[in-house]
Amino acid sequence: MKRRSILVLVVFVLVAAPAIAIIWTLIEPRYQAKGEVRVRPIIPRLVFRTEDNGMIPLYDLFVNTQVSIIRNQAVLNRALDRREVRQTQWYKKPRQSLVERLRENPTTHIERLKDTLSVLPRSRTEIIDVSFTDPSVKDAKIIVDAVLEEYIKYIGEKTNADEDELYRQLNAQYRSLQNQIQGQEMISAELSKSLGTQTPQELVSGKRLLLDEVQARLNDLRQRIAILEWEARQANSNDSNMAMAAAGMIEKQSKYYDDAEWRRLGANVRAIQHNIDTSLLKPKHPDSVLAQKDLAFAKESLKLREKQLDEQWRDRPKNEDGAPITIADASDPNYVKAVIEHQLARAKHEEQLLSQEYSRQQAEFKALFDNAQLLEKENNALRHKRELFDAVRERLDQKDMERNVPGPIEVGAPAFASTKPYKDRRIMFTAIALVLGLAIGLCARFLFRRRTS
Repeated sequence: MKRRSILVLVVFVLVAAPAIAIIWTLIEPRYQAKGEVRVRPIIPRLVFRTEDNGMIPLYDLFVNTQVSIIRNQAVLNRALDRREVRQTQWYKKPRQSLVERLRENPTTHIERLKDTLSVLPRSRTEIIDVSFTDPSVKDAKIIVDAVLEEYIKYIGEKTNADEDELYRQLNAQYRSLQNQIQGQEMISAELSKSLGTQTPQELVSGKRLLLDEVQARLNDLRQRIAILEWEARQANSNDSNMAMAAAGMIEKQSKYYDDAEWRRLGANVRAIQHNIDTSLLKPKHPDSVLAQKDLAFAKESLKLREKQLDEQWRDRPKNEDGAPITIADASDPNYVKAVIEHQLARAKHEEQLLSQEYSRQQAEFKALFDNAQLLEKENNALRHKRELFDAVRERLDQKDMERNVPGPIEVGAPAFASTKPYKDRRIMFTAIALVLGLAIGLCARFLFRRRTS
């Protein structure tokens, strides 16, 4: 019995001791360095609330996207290019397994880093854990810190690049709208100068009123011509009553408003006075001073026309003795006929002049209306451009104010490496070796007992 126990012990020692020695000699302990990235769900703002700050929509997707960016090849390549990473034993003397050594193409550094680097979001927190395991505690910490720093730089550069591009486009749009506004202001100023006012609608209304009055005077004159033609026909029939009526017309001076030119000048005075009364300009404004001068000139022209009409009445046709025509002269049918024909010819000549005046004013009204419409169109376009310009300027001010506000991503904690091995498999393999040695010893005891029996 004692010999069998010794046999079990000897076999156990012969099997377990070399196995344990091999385990603790060939298997290196690996150490884990872990860092943290904090992703806040709210982007802070300084003053203005824009689409670039506030709550992050689809926060979970945003966090998962950051996980992919940390493992992005651009970030890892930057980390591998750092001097402190290149000086690590992990980089200079990479450890390869037997399978890797048998391959024709060795594993690259970026592939090794991707296989070993772990990036996992911590459940129900704002933290992303970034960890790396390596036989060297120092190397693992250096690599994690390098990845974290390059990730923060990469995110900042991408964010700044997007903001700079948007800022550049806003500046370009700002300058473009500013130039367009200056150009349209010059066009509007030229049109206002040609029209003589900044409120063309009032000028168009006054011109329309004047044109309507000229047309009404022309219609009245044509009716008067028709009446005179009828009177001429009646005078040819020696109608004594027509003769007495004609005589009454000759003896009585006409009113000023019977004259077409006086009516035109009067309408012009009223139109200018109306524009002055409805204008919002101050009395000392250049346009207001100019309007007062125009009103004074129009009133002077009206008085001059009244003077001309008075002189015309004084210079009316005389009889053979050179004296003003009296009622007695109206008893002569030939004289009455001559007076009516004279009035008819004068009325027709006045109609011709008034028709020309109406055509001229109609052309002026059309040109004025077209220019007023063009000015209104330019003013509307200018107003729209100014609204866009104000919006762009406001947006630019917001970007200027908010562009240096810290982002939602930061390093929560730098890399920390424990001095205890991470998932030390040597203990598990040692236990397996002990159990295996004991099992082989028991089997040898069983075989020895059967042979001796």
